[in-house]
Amino acid sequence: MNQFYVICRGIVKVFTGVMWGLLFGVFFLSGLAFLAGRQIYYETSDSMSPVIEKGSLLFVKEEEEYETGDIVAFYAPYGGQLICVTHRIVDKVQPDAYVTKGDANAREDRLVIRKEQIYGVVTEYISYFGYICFFIQRNSTFLLFFFIFSLLWRK
Repeated sequence: MNQFYVICRGIVKVFTGVMWGLLFGVFFLSGLAFLAGRQIYYETSDSMSPVIEKGSLLFVKEEEEYETGDIVAFYAPYGGQLICVTHRIVDKVQPDAYVTKGDANAREDRLVIRKEQIYGVVTEYISYFGYICFFIQRNSTFLLFFFIFSLLWRK
């Protein structure tokens, strides 16, 4: 067996082990979140910095009532599509209508959100772990082929 083959095989094994570990970690966290009645989202902007950093994995729980100060995940129209936004409720203008603002933003959001738009309150988060989830989600086909290749590449 030549030296280059042995080194390449070792690198592939280490990379595969790390990727399998991350993949199972994400599935494990997803299962725990489901059992705890949480949904998972990830922060895609710096609007909640420094409390919640960009790339954080968010655990969100639906509540009956939302109060001023709650950090909530909600959907809002942006550029012709609906996006998930994570901001803090700064004012309750009606029993089921709220004004929100990102902690890092200078102004409140222009749109008043209704209770029906809110996914829930952010209960926990893991800083930067959302990047891993985002990578796995966006590259699932590549990862599938890589795992199949790594399982078949034996000698």
